[in-house]
Amino acid sequence: MIIILKNIPAKTKKQDIKNFITPAVNGSWLSKRGEIQNISMLSRKNICTHDIQYHSLVDIVPDSVAKRVIKKLNRKFIVGKCIAVCEYKLRNWHNDPRIIRNTNKRLNNRRSTDRRDKYKEVVSEELTITSKRTFHTKGW
Repeated sequence: MIIILKNIPAKTKKQDIKNFITPAVNGSWLSKRGEIQNISMLSRKNICTHDIQYHSLVDIVPDSVAKRVIKKLNRKFIVGKCIAVCEYKLRNWHNDPRIIRNTNKRLNNRRSTDRRDKYKEVVSEELTITSKRTFHTKGW
């Protein structure tokens, strides 16, 4: 499961996020231990006000550990700022219940406008792919 850390401070590094999440992922004697698969950072800029918001996506397995992390770390402080921790949901038009599959009709759209903020743009999105194995050369 992918969780999102919203509105983190600009000076936050990946190591700070890892240190923040690790105690909740490790759990206690009776709870299951999880693993952090991937940490990625992204920033969004408001076009009108030029404010930049920083967020972090963390991939945690298994899902039960990710839910425990959300409960433990929501509204906690990281690098001096209170953040929100919640599940990151991937949305797709295939999942849209307003589209009827058998015909070309659409259900009534009760939204007056699009809910996405039209004044926001993604400034940078740094995605890293990590794996459990490391590369070693022969002879080292």
